[in-house]
Amino acid sequence: MKETLSILAGLLFVAAFVPYIRAILRKETKPAKASWFIWASLDTITLAAMFFKDTVNGQILGAVLGAWVVAVLALKYGTPGWTKLDKFCLGSAVLGIVLWQVFSDPVFGIVTSLSVVFLGSIPTFTSAWKDPSRENKLAWTIFWISCVCAVIAIPHWTLADATQPITFFAIDTIMMYILFVHPRSLANSKATTEARNIAS
Repeated sequence: MKETLSILAGLLFVAAFVPYIRAILRKETKPAKASWFIWASLDTITLAAMFFKDTVNGQILGAVLGAWVVAVLALKYGTPGWTKLDKFCLGSAVLGIVLWQVFSDPVFGIVTSLSVVFLGSIPTFTSAWKDPSRENKLAWTIFWISCVCAVIAIPHWTLADATQPITFFAIDTIMMYILFVHPRSLANSKATTEARNIAS
């Protein structure tokens, strides 16, 4: 059952990139360059470390494939320029790679890489918080469902097996909040303010 869910998580993760890439090409979505290059690079490193520890799952395979496609597209279609936050996150990604090489421990590499992956999500969180329309809701919903399957499919609750699915789940759950709950909060707040202004 867990093996089936792991395969399903990988297939869903790849499938989620279809509407996301289509939205990018239609200029409906503007991916944050820093996030996607960090995700693509460190997902690849995480895959290598998981392969070494024999803990590779379907989701990380799908993540590496799709993330590199989006990262390349982000150079042309992503948000213009590089902010200080983008540069800081990229620098942190490089630091994470260096630390892994220094300690030469695959598990340390997995944990370090995924910690920076989460840090690298901040530009996307910030961009979506300011303007949720920059991101594709359908794609992120499929990503999140994939994450649920991947967490359920965790074979052993060790750092090598569980860190990647849990990190991806955390990132995608935050995005679901930003894309679906945050806009409603803003709308309710705006409506309340307008009602108060009218009443006064």
